[in-house]
Amino acid sequence: MTASQTNDPKANAGIVLQGYYRKLKTMKKKYFVLYSDTKERSARLEYYDSEKKFKTNFGHPKRTIVLRTCFNINRRTDTKHKWVVALYTKDDCFCIVFDAEQDLNMWLRNLLSLQRGDDSAGDPPRPNFGEF
Repeated sequence: MTASQTNDPKANAGIVLQGYYRKLKTMKKKYFVLYSDTKERSARLEYYDSEKKFKTNFGHPKRTIVLRTCFNINRRTDTKHKWVVALYTKDDCFCIVFDAEQDLNMWLRNLLSLQRGDDSAGDPPRPNFGEF
């Protein structure tokens, strides 16, 4: 399933991408939502058990990862899965398995851009190893 970029009223909530993908640890499908910075909250990745739970429990995800707390976000080489993105925080490594390289590239580009706080349209963003 491919992600959707939103141009609807929920865009006020800062939603950049959303879609069903798998968590590497459990290989269970989850509904992921990527948010940009808003006045109220920093850019973040959240996931829910389903799109229905996202819509009915808006604001109560299973997990939230604030992108600026990630010291690295990159593509991960995995022996069983081709398209994996890893988000490294000081406490954890959270991995998402994508169904296609196109989805992986779109999500990785947006994750890195939001982590850096950049909207540059030039070269693809590189992982940020700097201090916070």
